[in-house]
Amino acid sequence: MIGAKPKLEYNFEDNFSQISASSRFQTEIKKLWSMVLSRLGENGRKSLLICSASRGEGSTTVTMGLGHFVAHYAGKNVLLVDANSRGKQLVDLIKKHELVPLIEEPEDKFGFAFEEFATEIPNLRYLRFQNPGLLETQLVNSEELKVFVNIIKKRYDYILVDAPPILDSNVASSLASCLDAVLFVIAAGCVRYPLLAEAISRLDDVRERILGAVLNKRDYPLPQYLYRLIR
Repeated sequence: MIGAKPKLEYNFEDNFSQISASSRFQTEIKKLWSMVLSRLGENGRKSLLICSASRGEGSTTVTMGLGHFVAHYAGKNVLLVDANSRGKQLVDLIKKHELVPLIEEPEDKFGFAFEEFATEIPNLRYLRFQNPGLLETQLVNSEELKVFVNIIKKRYDYILVDAPPILDSNVASSLASCLDAVLFVIAAGCVRYPLLAEAISRLDDVRERILGAVLNKRDYPLPQYLYRLIR
């Protein structure tokens, strides 16, 4: 994935708009989704956790880019789940489009509250937790979260979950056990191997669900043959 080099100060929304409007970004998102589909297979896997080792590596950019492409261009019903209590970048991007609140689940079904919205992007919906801090505490060890995931999986063709950094929170590793697959985002030249190894080790219980890694924030294209080799 090609993105702008990180700067000391920049506006995330404007930065994303610039990047996502480029033909190179759109081409690589299309290639990325093709590879994701080939690794999800045809066994009904449809929920994908998108995460990184640390902040600023671009997992939210990848989540939004994939969500927009799969919903708008591939014509699939997609739900973006905002599980990142350590930032509000995804909702900032979504707010650029009109949000239409949908009917909530009965309050007695779950011990946590969430809001689901339709967006102006065709086939794309957005879900956020009213108290995302709960994901850091009791919900990560609850069967309730698995029930919740199974319910939303019945409604959508694909579910993309934006998680907080693995080294900052236990949410990503806990959600990974409830979801079908994991996509790891790595910022080129920004993350040292020991940190990356530590992050991956926290996914040991679900290592077989890791589809591969996205090398983000590159200023150079990858040769086509590498798309077949990166895992």
